[in-house]
Amino acid sequence: MTVSEPSEPNERPRMSLSEMLSRSQPLRTRALPPLDQIKRSVERVLTRWPDAVFTPEDRDRERLAQNMLSRVSHWQWKTITTQRVISAAIAVFDGERCERPDLTPVREFYYSEIASREPGTFLDSMVGIYIESFTPGARHTLQLARALEKRASDLGGRYRKLLGALPDLFGPDAAPASLAGVMHEVDDAYRMLQSIGLSRPHTAGLAKAAQKPFFDRLAPDLANAEARRKLFNWLTPQNGPVLQAGAGPAVEALLSVWRERTPPDALRNELSETIIAAWNDPRLHTGGIWSGFDPNLRAVLLRWLTHQDMKFFCDMVTATQDNHMWPPRRNFWLKLYRDKMIDEAWVAFGSDALAYAQRNFVRKGKADMGRRFGRQLDRRGSTSLLIMRIGNKIVVDGCHSYKTHIFRMNDRNAPKLYEREYYCDDIMRASPNSKPHNSIDSWSQWVLQNV
Repeated sequence: MTVSEPSEPNERPRMSLSEMLSRSQPLRTRALPPLDQIKRSVERVLTRWPDAVFTPEDRDRERLAQNMLSRVSHWQWKTITTQRVISAAIAVFDGERCERPDLTPVREFYYSEIASREPGTFLDSMVGIYIESFTPGARHTLQLARALEKRASDLGGRYRKLLGALPDLFGPDAAPASLAGVMHEVDDAYRMLQSIGLSRPHTAGLAKAAQKPFFDRLAPDLANAEARRKLFNWLTPQNGPVLQAGAGPAVEALLSVWRERTPPDALRNELSETIIAAWNDPRLHTGGIWSGFDPNLRAVLLRWLTHQDMKFFCDMVTATQDNHMWPPRRNFWLKLYRDKMIDEAWVAFGSDALAYAQRNFVRKGKADMGRRFGRQLDRRGSTSLLIMRIGNKIVVDGCHSYKTHIFRMNDRNAPKLYEREYYCDDIMRASPNSKPHNSIDSWSQWVLQNV
């Protein structure tokens, strides 16, 4: 009989393969962390540092263009970097040089380079130049579009994202209207364009070309708060500068809604304060968007401002002066406005009233009180003035016991509307015709007879 050898004391019995598989630990897979935070971080970086290429100063652009012309003409490429080639392209395709005949060889060079260069900084930068220099109908825009369309599959992430949102990007005839449609679909077009690769939406040539069709799409609905919000998110973005060039047609579209009707007081005040905060008071400034503004629509805004200034003055006096004679005076002036007798009005606040108006009547952050109203400096600023034009007369009324004064407009001593500073005692001394308010009936008849 054969006797088996004793096993070692610490030796473990061997397991069969089936036993090993039955006891095996379950496989564990490591899940990838969410990528949302990474995506947001990338977008922040691209927003803060949108350009990998140095944009040359205006004073350097002609030199860069001529240098590139010399290199193309003599085919000399020593001591030049890709970054410098791209900076020169910005100069060659800018508004001053994009159609210059002498630079045609340079533009042709860039078209051929787009066709042959490897994917990377150069190719992506030329897409940026196409967007920035986009001019409807221009030859350079058409040529850049044709060249870049053939390389669309080779673009970097930023511009692939833009092309995904705007498939007509390289169709110059369709791109502005298509972009306007994309802008119209979102609440904040400025922010959306930044998110898809247009780092400076207001200045990019393509976005500027899309502005008018965008405004045209919004115009029929500007009586509605949603459409107005979309418009102002573009015109006065929270994370960007106020649009100046090209803003006039948008403001005209907004005011044209109210050409034949009057918005509620709260909306009228909000719109007028927003407009003058962004583009200045048209009564004080004639440049900017006001230089070519539709005079009939400008008159709509002036009517709003006249009403608003009268309301500011009346509300301030009502709140700060306890006098039984004031309410009928207030009602008289407001009735004259409703009867369309008061053509223009301007307020000069005293110091106390100015502070009160700032706290109570003007929406915070919407108006610069130092520019929005005049100042009355006599009597330590205790008196405030309402200066009105009624036909060919200038009428000055004041709070407390200040008399009402009437001047002819051609009187050289008549106070002018929209001045920064007034002195109520000087006006009183210069006045040829005045009356106190101690009899409201007599006073109101006197005003009507003299205007």
